[in-house]
Amino acid sequence: MSYQSEHQRLKPVLDLASQLDIATNPNPQAIFEAGNGGFQVWCIPQERPQGWSGITMNTGAFSKPCEYVGSVVWKWDDDKIVALAIETTAYALADQKPDEYCNLMDIPQGFHRRTIFNRDADIEWLKEKVTWLFAQAGIPLPPFEYEQAVLSEIGPYILTHYVSEEDEYVVIVSPEIDPEEFCKPGYEVAHTLEIWKAGDFPADVILRPDHEYHEAGTEPDEGPLVEQYENASRLGDDDWLEAGFEDQISGWSE
Repeated sequence: MSYQSEHQRLKPVLDLASQLDIATNPNPQAIFEAGNGGFQVWCIPQERPQGWSGITMNTGAFSKPCEYVGSVVWKWDDDKIVALAIETTAYALADQKPDEYCNLMDIPQGFHRRTIFNRDADIEWLKEKVTWLFAQAGIPLPPFEYEQAVLSEIGPYILTHYVSEEDEYVVIVSPEIDPEEFCKPGYEVAHTLEIWKAGDFPADVILRPDHEYHEAGTEPDEGPLVEQYENASRLGDDDWLEAGFEDQISGWSE
C-alpha cells in the first residue's frame, strides 16, 4: 500500500466527477467538481436538499442554475484512505433566508437562527449523492465522517409521525419547514408533537422503525413510539425524547 496506489484506487471516482462537472456538463446528474483528493457537490433546482424550497439559483459561470452544498475529502491514516470526510455549508440559506439561518458554527444560547454548517438534511443529501457517484464508478464506498451540527433553540421543532397502511416513520421537522414536505405518497400525518429539547438528534431526516425492537405488549395498530408520544402530549413533556434516543430514536433506524 502506498499514497500512489491509494490515489489510483479512487481515481475512477474523480474521473467520473470530472465527467459530471457542474461547470461544463448540462446533464442534471452533473453536480460535481473534482479536485486532487476529493470533490465538491452542488445542487440544482430539481435536485436539492430538504429545506431548500424557495431558494433562487442562478447559472452564473456554470452549465445550469446551481448552489454549493458541500465537499468530500479523502481521510488518510498513514498511507491508506480510511474514510470520506464530508461537510456542508448552505451559503444560499444564509444569503436568502437571513432571518432563519446564520454562518455561525456554534449557536449561542438564546440565538434564534440556525447554522448553515452540516445541517442534517444537507448531510443526508450529500451522502446520497456521494454514494451514487461511488456506485457508478464501481468503487467500494469508504465510511463517512462528519461533525453533526447542534440544533439551535429556535423552535419548536415538530416531531411528526407518518403512517401508511403498511408502514410508518417519523421526522423531527425543523422550524419554518412544513411537515407535509416529508410526507411520501401513500402516507399521511398521524400525530405531531412540539419539542424543544431535540438535542443532537437528526432533524429533517426520515427515521424508520426497526420492528425487532417492538415490545410484545405494543398494540398491533401502534408504532413503537405511540404510547410514549401520547403520554408526552398529555403531559406537555418532551424530556422523553432524550431517554428514547441513543444515537437515534430507540427502536427506529435511519
